[in-house]
Amino acid sequence: MSQSSPRPGADIAASCDRKRLIERLQRLVRAESENPPGNEAQAGRVAAELCREIGGEVEVHEAVAGRPSVVARWGTGEEPTVGFCSHIDVVPAGDRSLWDADPYAAEIRDGRMLGRGSSDAKGPIAAALEAVEMVTAAGLPMAGTLELELVADEEAMGFKGAGFLVEQNLIHPDLAIVGEPTSLRVVGAQRGACWLTITTRGKAAHGSAPERGRSAIAHMAEIVLRLEETLPDISHPVVGGPSINVGAIRGGEKVNIVPARCEVQVDRRTIPEESRESVLDSIGAAIELAKHRFPDLDAVVEIDFFAEPFEVQEDSRVARALSAAIAEATGKPAEVMGFRGASDARFLSEGGADVVVCGPGDISVAHTANEFIDLAELERGAIAYAHAFSRLLAPSEK
Repeated sequence: MSQSSPRPGADIAASCDRKRLIERLQRLVRAESENPPGNEAQAGRVAAELCREIGGEVEVHEAVAGRPSVVARWGTGEEPTVGFCSHIDVVPAGDRSLWDADPYAAEIRDGRMLGRGSSDAKGPIAAALEAVEMVTAAGLPMAGTLELELVADEEAMGFKGAGFLVEQNLIHPDLAIVGEPTSLRVVGAQRGACWLTITTRGKAAHGSAPERGRSAIAHMAEIVLRLEETLPDISHPVVGGPSINVGAIRGGEKVNIVPARCEVQVDRRTIPEESRESVLDSIGAAIELAKHRFPDLDAVVEIDFFAEPFEVQEDSRVARALSAAIAEATGKPAEVMGFRGASDARFLSEGGADVVVCGPGDISVAHTANEFIDLAELERGAIAYAHAFSRLLAPSEK
């Protein structure tokens, strides 16, 4: 990605307060916010408090009672609005015996903070808060509005968090950075996610006379075998190819009954050239192949959730500004990566924002026991965000 020229007088890296940055992240990590069940209330209170401490005008919105999303603003209140969106919810810590320390103690060891959410994504949030502090303390003029969108529910696909804020027109950034752990690489494209349910309907019979029935499980087994076969043989230069995973299966009533119903839940990841219709076509092709063996197969497909993939234009203003900011913070050219998972970026993109995904933290440790963030990278992330916010809101950049 090309990089824009540095903003005069914007060398604010020296104002990054590492101690303050770490303490803020500890406050966020110690506010347990597991999703499921969707327990973001404490983390929402902490996020709102931190935003108020640095002078933000704070709003709290709830799609569901007790599940807050925090929106805080600085600047003129006018366009353009530069948004930073990241999530306060985390996946469950799981079996705590697998952790080397309490997952919510935010313990520091060997230059790392250990804890659930330290990378995904409370680290990026703490870095963004420090970046706002750096920009506002420097007294640099803002030709627009800086908005932090610290949302609930991302780990359950975001409909009660960022999705709700966009749908209700509570946020509508023009330019946006989504904070996810990318090791400070810029996401050039993101795969989409489609969760669907396939149901086969058979005919019950006594298990001693299976020829009198029609096994929904046998029919489903044939479909499952065909799903990989009908996955499109296509690839994207950044995110690679599509993928499919059968994650759950339910069927039958009792061992001596021919099953009349079987259901599988499928996770299908898409690349930018795919659509809802093309996904359904590939699933339909698997069913048709299964019918070669079982002509009486009866199957229904329902899409439970669909998130569009998206691709960042290399010459987009936010991508150029962030790439230049990362180079300033790290001393190296920004790297581009693909994001295999879904994120809240899709809501902002669908709402009309020019969006990139980037943040400190290692995605490979997200959702694992002993999740951690490297504190030196956390500091570089804060500096990179500060330079990016400064560039995107500079009067000369309008």
